[in-house]
Amino acid sequence: MLHVDFKKILAGAITKEREFLPIHLPRELKELYLTMTMLNFALASGMLFEPIYLYTLRFSLSEIMLYYFAVYALYFFLMPLGGRFVKRYGFEHGIIFGSLFLVAYFLFLLAIPFSPFFTVCAVVSLAMQKTFFWPGYHADFAFFSKAEERGREVSIIALLDSFSYIAGPLVGGVLISLFGFAGLFAVMCAMILLSNIPLMTTKERFKPSTLSYSEPYAALIAKENRRYLFAYIGFGEELVSLAVWPIFIYVTFTTFANTGAAITFSTLITSLAILYVGRQTDRADRKKILRISTLLLSLSWVLRVFVRGASAVIFADFFSRTSRYLFAMPLFSGLYKHATQTSIVRTVIFFEMALTVGKMIAAALLAVIFYYVPEYSAWNIAFAVAAMFSLLYFFLSRNHQIDTPRRPSEDDIYPPCKL
Repeated sequence: MLHVDFKKILAGAITKEREFLPIHLPRELKELYLTMTMLNFALASGMLFEPIYLYTLRFSLSEIMLYYFAVYALYFFLMPLGGRFVKRYGFEHGIIFGSLFLVAYFLFLLAIPFSPFFTVCAVVSLAMQKTFFWPGYHADFAFFSKAEERGREVSIIALLDSFSYIAGPLVGGVLISLFGFAGLFAVMCAMILLSNIPLMTTKERFKPSTLSYSEPYAALIAKENRRYLFAYIGFGEELVSLAVWPIFIYVTFTTFANTGAAITFSTLITSLAILYVGRQTDRADRKKILRISTLLLSLSWVLRVFVRGASAVIFADFFSRTSRYLFAMPLFSGLYKHATQTSIVRTVIFFEMALTVGKMIAAALLAVIFYYVPEYSAWNIAFAVAAMFSLLYFFLSRNHQIDTPRRPSEDDIYPPCKL
């Protein structure tokens, strides 16, 4: 008779689970996971269609690029104020305030057909959302994550984001088909507001401190930070991914439901590798992973130059998403480690401001390309530009911040890590 040792099998399964999942999650990180699960699903349902919405309102591709240039230019000058806010009032307060501006943003988007004035309101609202949300989110995660499990903790966020994009775009496409953009944005706004509930269940542990407005700009141009500035400028390629690629998919598939379904299918097969990469991030050489993922990400843009037809678009999107998650996990794991060894808010503000510079440059460049070059040729040029931007990420793999922490200053210190 076949004997099955269920206790041994169970013990083995638990051991395997611990290899892939963090096991010492603090309460605050669990709350952040719940918040991001709801928020990511809301954004996955609609953010894909945001540039498409502008396209359907007869914004030209050049005008859409100028729209995003205005958002990031305003964000660049508001960012230090967001850092000052979260240092004084708390990281979770930054996330909550950012969500309120995000709701306002989608309401202003709906109002654009009634008056061009609401386009300006939408730009301001989105810039304000980024100003409060991103410093709060990055700082909250860095503060409460555990050094020995940070790669796996980041992989959970990536997995939740990936799961959101499995169902979100399909749900969004169906909602637009049935109820229009008003129906989609209404559902998104409700979910965004509900996502704040987990953050309100417990009082935030926090010690107020200050940050001068000019300090982030001084850090941005400091000679010792130049390599990281160039590396984060590479995020200009992400603007192409967020604002140009969705319109290209829509032009290829012609309907909202089919567009959402294409993203759903490509994300489903992407999700399978994320937990494995998270475990390897805690174990392996991050520089090596960054080099490989940077090469793959750049290659994914080169492949898009040759994309023709629906099946090729799905494959290109899958390859790009897999490469991006492979790159993002060691990047953010290293960024958060460096932040806890120096100053959390100063580190994330530098990161956000530097990548904003990259997105402004990309938006301005693409606005010129789409204005002067016929659309059928401009797509490929845009993808080639994104490939060149992504090569800047190699600056990270040469000397990543995780290996070069500076000595923290007096006002940085706040056990168990720094603000």
